[in-house]
Amino acid sequence: MAEANVKSLEAIEIFIESIGKLRHDTRKQTDEIRQQFQRVTLWLEKELPEYWSNEKRIAETRWVEAREELLRCTAKTRAEDETSCSVQRKALRKATERFALCEDRMRLIPKCLMQWNQFLQEISTDVRQIDDLGESTLLNAWTRLQTTHDTLKKYATQ
Repeated sequence: MAEANVKSLEAIEIFIESIGKLRHDTRKQTDEIRQQFQRVTLWLEKELPEYWSNEKRIAETRWVEAREELLRCTAKTRAEDETSCSVQRKALRKATERFALCEDRMRLIPKCLMQWNQFLQEISTDVRQIDDLGESTLLNAWTRLQTTHDTLKKYATQ
């Protein structure tokens, strides 16, 4: 065992306080990590699917409107005058692309959620190890050092 050669009880007190602060900060950080994990999980499970589902409904409505506009335009114009409905064709193409994007995103969400859950399983072990460090190793070090400090303080006052 290494010799500490401590000449001041104040140095031990500062070290005890530092260990206590490290324990507190470690607990606080792991709690914040868990909260962030919960936020991302909520976002992936609830908010993101709701967002893209709503966007898909909007895109479908716009697609229907764009298609109807194109049909109205083509019914009004002559068959040889194709350029007159180019704005409506462009709007329909844009609405079709947006609808396809929304469907694609809706298909990707379950895959993303599955990958996220795998990541959570892997990382939760590391977070638990950090918790164990704070709740057992650092607590034991703090307790032993506090006991040693109290003993040295009694010895110094005699």
